[in-house]
Amino acid sequence: MKLKSLDISGFKSFQDKASIEFPPGICAIVGPNGCGKSNIVDALRWVMGEQSVKQLRGKSMEDVIFAGANGKPPLNMAEVTLTLANDNGSAPEELKDFTEIMLTRRLYRSGESAYYLNKRPCRLKDIHNIFMGSGLGPKSYSVIQQGNIGAIIDAGPEERRFFIEEAAGITRYNSRKNEALRKVEATNQNLLRVTDIISEINRHMAGLKRQARKAEIYKSVQDRIRKLDTRITIYHYDEHTKQINETETILKELKDADIGHTSKLQKLDAVVEEIKLNLSQKNHEISSQKSSIFEIQRNTDRFENDLLYLRKDVERLLSEVSELETARTGLDERSANILSEISQAEKEILSVNDDINVTRSGLDQDRNAYQNIKLKLSDLNRELDTCKTNMMNLVAHEARYKNIYQNASNNKENLKRRLKRADEELVLAAEKVTGTSGLEVSAKEALECCRQSLDNIGKEIKSVEQSLADKRKSLGSQVKIVQTLEMDKNKLRSNYTALKKMEDNFEWYKDGVKAIMKRRSMQKATEGKLVDGIIGLMADI
Repeated sequence: MKLKSLDISGFKSFQDKASIEFPPGICAIVGPNGCGKSNIVDALRWVMGEQSVKQLRGKSMEDVIFAGANGKPPLNMAEVTLTLANDNGSAPEELKDFTEIMLTRRLYRSGESAYYLNKRPCRLKDIHNIFMGSGLGPKSYSVIQQGNIGAIIDAGPEERRFFIEEAAGITRYNSRKNEALRKVEATNQNLLRVTDIISEINRHMAGLKRQARKAEIYKSVQDRIRKLDTRITIYHYDEHTKQINETETILKELKDADIGHTSKLQKLDAVVEEIKLNLSQKNHEISSQKSSIFEIQRNTDRFENDLLYLRKDVERLLSEVSELETARTGLDERSANILSEISQAEKEILSVNDDINVTRSGLDQDRNAYQNIKLKLSDLNRELDTCKTNMMNLVAHEARYKNIYQNASNNKENLKRRLKRADEELVLAAEKVTGTSGLEVSAKEALECCRQSLDNIGKEIKSVEQSLADKRKSLGSQVKIVQTLEMDKNKLRSNYTALKKMEDNFEWYKDGVKAIMKRRSMQKATEGKLVDGIIGLMADI
């Protein structure tokens, strides 16, 4: 392949589209400083797939787009097209039929980039594949910047190996070999994954078989449980129905007894109210009797006071009588009156004493009646307490029978719920059996698909193994060739070393010339200057 033309548009200093032809005989591009010679080389490197911004003498990939100058606005796109003439057949197999190969690279300021091969979109890998083994490319020895010649000479063995392989034209085969090895490794990884998938499927199949057996056992056990649960439910339903009927009969009897007790309680309440009314009347009578007794007592006290006063008067009068006995004669008339008054007072005292005795006897009778009423009231209170106790017992019995009825109703509801839940579990079990059957069918289908894919993969493995055997044979022949080249290289290196040593020792010259040149070399190495008058060997010039 040879360079035929280079079209540049918007790349670095090329605002307008520029086309450079490379006819036979052109070996250099010359011009003053700043005219864009280096930019042409950068364009070549860039269109051949260079990704290093440093190699393109910029800070970012956006710097390769024309940024504007001398009043010209910046552009939004850079494009370089390289046309190669395919006249020696060194192009890849897929491009050998083309007489010209056109490579295009575009970059937009937004960061989007695109590669084109013969005006069709392609990958960067396709661009690199074209230049492999041809000596061209972004990292080959065909494009060398200023100051990099010494770096190539001082390169290490690995870098020199790359340049030698590029010159030998085996880079493409090495790349294909590495790609084939990567594909083989990927195929091995895929085989490992397929093996893992097959083992996992086998493990799942064993698990599914166990689950299917468990499902069958579960189905039979569930049928038996459903039948037993139905029988138990019917038995409990009959028992609870019987208990409910008996409880309803007992509750009816208790209700009738409750009605009778309620009527008795109402009668007792009427009797209690009557007793309370009589008690209030008796209390009223007792209070009135107490007030009369109090009045009588007050009158008695008054009479006693009067009696005491009269006795004192009697004593005083007796003393006066004794004192006035001397005047008895003159006072007979007065004495008779006093005696009559004394007899009258004594009569009044006797009548008052009789009234007091009568009042005391009435008071004793009232007290006895009060005690009788109090005893009767205590008997009525005891009877009332007994009735209340009986009523509380009846209320407790009623509450207990109500609880029994409520429990029976709750048990009846629980049985209904259990029957409903048993029906729901039966439906769920049927759905689960259906789902398990579907899973078993899908698992069998998946197993059949896996077996088919395993057969296909086995066929692919056989074909890959056959291809790998062919590649190994080809690799063995290539290794032999490389070893032969390595031996030739070592021979050439040893010859080069020997010749270089002989040249450094000036073995090709006579002793005089050899002594002068060695002295010149030593003086140059030690003093850094040349011997006066000695420029070099005429053979070198």
